[in-house]
Amino acid sequence: MPNWTWTLLFMIVVGAIIGGFTNFLAIQMLFRPHRPIFIGKWQLPFTPGLIPKRQKELAVQVGKLVVNHLVTPESIQKKLSEPKLKHEMATLVSNKIHSWLDQGLTVQQVLDSLQIKNAEQRTKAYLHSKVGQKYAALKQKYWNEQINELIPEEWKASVQEKIPVISDKIIEKAIDYFSSEQGRDKINNMIENFFEDRGRVWNMIQMFVGNHSLVDRFQPEIIKFLRNDGTKQMLNTILQSEWQKLQQNSLQELFPNWQDEPLLDYIQTWVEETVSIEKLFRTSIHELILPYKAKIDGKWIPFLFDSIGNFFVQRTEEIMKRFHVEEIVREQIEAFSTVKLEELVLSIAKKELTMITYLGAILGGAIGLIQGIIVMITS
Repeated sequence: MPNWTWTLLFMIVVGAIIGGFTNFLAIQMLFRPHRPIFIGKWQLPFTPGLIPKRQKELAVQVGKLVVNHLVTPESIQKKLSEPKLKHEMATLVSNKIHSWLDQGLTVQQVLDSLQIKNAEQRTKAYLHSKVGQKYAALKQKYWNEQINELIPEEWKASVQEKIPVISDKIIEKAIDYFSSEQGRDKINNMIENFFEDRGRVWNMIQMFVGNHSLVDRFQPEIIKFLRNDGTKQMLNTILQSEWQKLQQNSLQELFPNWQDEPLLDYIQTWVEETVSIEKLFRTSIHELILPYKAKIDGKWIPFLFDSIGNFFVQRTEEIMKRFHVEEIVREQIEAFSTVKLEELVLSIAKKELTMITYLGAILGGAIGLIQGIIVMITS
């Protein structure tokens, strides 16, 4: 083989080795060495590698890139406004809620899991306290008020209309009573009592006249008196007068010996039984929510996510400022291990970096070939 051929091959091989090794070394110097190397007090040039040396500057620039161009308020607002995302999130939450409800947890169990102790007793005490406070407030407000001020005008008018009817009922009942044998006996007793307190003369009159004769005379007269229009008018007047007097009284005057404790205990017990506190705490959450299941799935959860989505859409920029996204990205990149960063880059671009090394070898070989040809021509 001629000498020029060996020379040409030698220069191609040397050029390829130099080109490939140069690119390989350049790639390695992106990450290595990870720390600066010192000889005495003198720091060896190009240590540490480019990325470890510029990691803080890289973190700052990436933070700005993310905030200004990648994760912008506009991009987040656009994503949050997508109906598909809202539907997916609503479906996810609905499934999670139903999965949790299917466990059959009672109200008491849920409260216990939240470290809320003695909830049933505290609820009863709270209800009793509220009832007591409301009772005291109402009594203080209305106890000294006239009944006239407490009763609605409609009620007053209704009572006023009912007084003649009540009068008729009273007279009707009185007539029925005095027309009966029981009423007759009552008249007889009244006559006997009358003569008994009047001495001997009246007793002698009673002996001659006789009780039965007097009863037969008094009974029709009493019934006649009751049926008289004047009697009805008199009873109406009396009831009207008593009704007017009653309205002028206060509750305190109407019930001078009123005791709070019995009524308050009754109201508290009634409220407790009406609310069914014990039953409530032993009822499962699923059972309580079951009547509202359709509304929860069809209205409440979609409405909730629409409201939350609109809230975040309107305040995305403010939230990002408060979260300091740029600072978070910068801190995360600064704290990222160089070894891990190198492994991450190499796992993604290993083939491409290998091809760059091969490309350097090819370019070096081509340069060696051109140099060899030039040397042969000029020698």
